[in-house]
Amino acid sequence: MNEVLVEHKNTHQKVPLIRKIAFAMGQTGWSLAVFGFTELIFFFYLPPDNGKPMFKAFVYQDLVFRVFTIVGILSAVGYIISAFMEPIVGSLSDRSTFKFGKRKTFMAAAVVPFALLSAAIFFPLKDGVHSINAVWLSITVIAAFIIKCFYTTPYNALINEIAKEEKERLHIVMMLSIAYALGIGIGQTINISLSYFKGMFPNETIFQVSVLVYAVIALVLMLMPILFVEDNSGRNITQEELNFDKKHKGIFDNMREVWNDKNFRVLVIVELIYWFPQKIFVAAVPYIVAALLKLDNVYTAIILYSVGICSLVMYPLIDKLVDKYGKKKIMQSALFCLIISFTFTATIGLYKLPTMVFVMVYVLINTYPTAVLGILPMALAGDNAERDFKRTGIAKNASYFGLKTFMMKLGVAITSLIFPSLLLLGKTPANPFGVRMVAVACVVTSLLAFLVMRKYKDV
Repeated sequence: MNEVLVEHKNTHQKVPLIRKIAFAMGQTGWSLAVFGFTELIFFFYLPPDNGKPMFKAFVYQDLVFRVFTIVGILSAVGYIISAFMEPIVGSLSDRSTFKFGKRKTFMAAAVVPFALLSAAIFFPLKDGVHSINAVWLSITVIAAFIIKCFYTTPYNALINEIAKEEKERLHIVMMLSIAYALGIGIGQTINISLSYFKGMFPNETIFQVSVLVYAVIALVLMLMPILFVEDNSGRNITQEELNFDKKHKGIFDNMREVWNDKNFRVLVIVELIYWFPQKIFVAAVPYIVAALLKLDNVYTAIILYSVGICSLVMYPLIDKLVDKYGKKKIMQSALFCLIISFTFTATIGLYKLPTMVFVMVYVLINTYPTAVLGILPMALAGDNAERDFKRTGIAKNASYFGLKTFMMKLGVAITSLIFPSLLLLGKTPANPFGVRMVAVACVVTSLLAFLVMRKYKDV
């Protein structure tokens, strides 16, 4: 294909702060919604055991096929299905001509069922272990993963359409990272609620009321960008885009074009790998607290809040480091820090140190990689999409972000399958071997991601 040079104005209007905030609220909403069926699902259906399980069993918790768990299989299947849905939705969004906007139309259609399903997962139909609960869990989990794609993929595509300049795009991604952390932070209040209302109500009731409240909050926040952010994606379609659509009629044709971007391909392979330790960092904290640190579960929220707040404080520093060293080197440094972090995690409790020292070190060494990896992968994806647009004159934003998310989902699917199985090797203070093996697996994957990232070239 001949290169098409696209002329941009030398100056772009800055995005008003109020519009950025409204857009970021959507990120807080969907991160809170997905927190339930991507993180809390393990907590509720395969609870930590510090002498007594936190919740009663609703589905079979032991190994299936001698290797996996029901929750692990369902989570993995959900991620794999949604991974393939991402490029489909991305292509449909890129090629759509809805008057309401090629992004917001999909988001508006998905927002209500997305919020409802995020809570429905945690309302099994029978008390105690029953096959109908497994069926209900299967239906709601898979449906939630599918519906999520119709909101999040078009939402991510709006980033490049709201901000055209690289610096402003980086700052919007920083805001989205803060918004994402805020959603997780709201979700983590469930540990505080369980501690505060302990003994007053059954743990299952406290949990279920909490996720219902989260669903309502998520719905309101996800409506903000739909109501208050302008979607210009369907206007001023170029002749190049019209010609491109005529040649690329298949749903996956856009993905093939994006995959042929060699530099972006390196980035998404890194995305596939590093999401193993990235997901486990959040999902494993309750087990680290119970089995390795031997502390009350409320410390799960304390640790995650501390890491989140400290990483937000580092954002101005990350901005300066990127200006000085470039995104690639900063990304590599974060992956190297993950290696150090999980090496330390695997050894918690093996030598004599006060428990609070272990906690403080754990928080400190996870702050920098959490800050960087919450910003740069999304910013790098946006940079590659914008570079391709300038080269070809064809906007494939949703396809770029769709492929990025596709690879992330595959990585998380593998994680969701392996993580519960490793836990069954031991997740109690008397036998924490499984929790340590989770950390060792994260060391290996972090090292692999670091090595692959060396092949990436800053754009």
